[in-house]
Amino acid sequence: MYEIPWFKVEASIFTNRKIKILLGLPDGDTYFRAWIQIISIAVECCNQGRLIIGNKPMTIQDFSKIMGKSKKKIEKIITKFLELEMLNLDGETYLIKNWDKYQTIDKYEKYLKQNRARQEKYRKKNKSEIRKNNVTEMLEKTEEESRKNKEENIIEKIKTEEGENGFKEYKL
Repeated sequence: MYEIPWFKVEASIFTNRKIKILLGLPDGDTYFRAWIQIISIAVECCNQGRLIIGNKPMTIQDFSKIMGKSKKKIEKIITKFLELEMLNLDGETYLIKNWDKYQTIDKYEKYLKQNRARQEKYRKKNKSEIRKNNVTEMLEKTEEESRKNKEENIIEKIKTEEGENGFKEYKL
């Protein structure tokens, strides 16, 4: 499983009938916050919506410590989530219902694959441009040196042909 640093929340979360029910309860904000925290915990667990610590299923006491709420309050919240079928129990393990549907890890995997391919393409292009630039620079330097050498040779030839007075001497 991939470790992802985020989780998706639909823009229409507040129109979801189950969330509306939660928010309508006394302390509805606490229920909603607990739901978001449970989703966050599931992302950290990185096990397809299973709420575990290591290989051990999370308990009411674990949730209580993590969320900073009393054991009694957490029991009430978890019971409501089970009643609304937001959570399921798989043996002793709490499982977020429809995890794959809402978190779509396969799209994240596709995104990572596309990023790897894009980065590889960029590196190849960058590498070839660097080589091309180095070759061009070397050719330019060689041509410039060659031109300078020709100019120096011409000047030297002219100097040797001229006499001390600056005029060319002709022999008869």
